[in-house]
Amino acid sequence: MKHLQLLTIVIAALLCITLVGNQAAATAPRYLKLTYQKQTNTLKVTILHFSPAMKIHYVYRVEIDKNGLVYQAHLYLRQPRIAFFSYTYNVTANPGDTLTISAYCILWGFIQKSITVV
Repeated sequence: MKHLQLLTIVIAALLCITLVGNQAAATAPRYLKLTYQKQTNTLKVTILHFSPAMKIHYVYRVEIDKNGLVYQAHLYLRQPRIAFFSYTYNVTANPGDTLTISAYCILWGFIQKSITVV
């Protein structure tokens, strides 16, 4: 009987540790680097989002706002790499335009950064 109680406690403890560990692993994107090339009208967005389980924990949406209005929104079903990865978008912008990029994690949080086109 004592063995059954001990086994139950051990299983419950392992289950709790596993659930807490999975929640802690769900991190928001941590870094955005934005590069706009006026000559080619391309915006390169480099994202740092650590995920060893890229099919279930990933950046699912990248939104580009131009001067405060949604310009483009891109949805993804997984991220291409475990940590750093980049996407390139065709964006027509003029000097003085502000581009705000938001990258959203499917499980937890987002990051946002803006640049002004020169």
